[in-house]
Amino acid sequence: MKLTCVQMTEMATDRAEGVLDAGSRTAFDEHLQTCDGCRAYVRQLDVTRQALGRLQAPAISPALSDALMAGFDEWAAKARSTGADLAPSQRFSPLPAIGVLGTIAILVAFARQRSQAPEDWLIGGGLAVAALVASSLAGRFAVGITLAGVAAALAGALVGGRAGALDAAAGVDCLVTELVSALAVGGVAWLAARGGPRPVARSALAAGGVAGALAADAALQLTCRAHGASLHLLAFHLGGVLLVAVASLTLVRPARAPA
Repeated sequence: MKLTCVQMTEMATDRAEGVLDAGSRTAFDEHLQTCDGCRAYVRQLDVTRQALGRLQAPAISPALSDALMAGFDEWAAKARSTGADLAPSQRFSPLPAIGVLGTIAILVAFARQRSQAPEDWLIGGGLAVAALVASSLAGRFAVGITLAGVAAALAGALVGGRAGALDAAAGVDCLVTELVSALAVGGVAWLAARGGPRPVARSALAAGGVAGALAADAALQLTCRAHGASLHLLAFHLGGVLLVAVASLTLVRPARAPA
């Protein structure tokens, strides 16, 4: 069995953890003997793993620990007093964040393939964090969330992309996935805020939509068969987030007064 360089990067983590079967390990080692690039990649993974294993937990003095806990208690008390003064529609709701996590879990769990490359998981994790932040602020900072969401999707495309052809068929699937996820999470955010003023509910829908598109983008970084091509990421992964962002900005834009 001959392995490609892409398969090597996907199997590198399993090789480091010693879970490859005998045949796969033999094919892996044979490829390493003839490929300088894969040897360098595996060596970098080994060095990183060894360095992380030697790190020790930092020692925190009792005085610093007490000061940190006192500061946290003070912050928590202020947060509770502020939350008591807010209308129910303006308080934090965990529903949009649950929607984000559920979207990512479903898309990854039912995917036909999942990348094993560490860098894909790092990029996907970063996009997932951005989606969770966006969902936690739904209903309050919709415009800022929209711009930050586009920036996160752009960063993911630029960091994770390499040379590759544009796969139109996969691109359509990616766009549909991001739009459906945006509607799902946006709908959950709207349901959580619908008891309050209409502008708050509209902002929640808009911000939740961006969070949903980012959640799908995070999952696609692991499951899309064309996620390694820069053109595909920019045209379809970033493109889907941009479409949702434009719709979100239109949704929260103040209506003009009649002339």
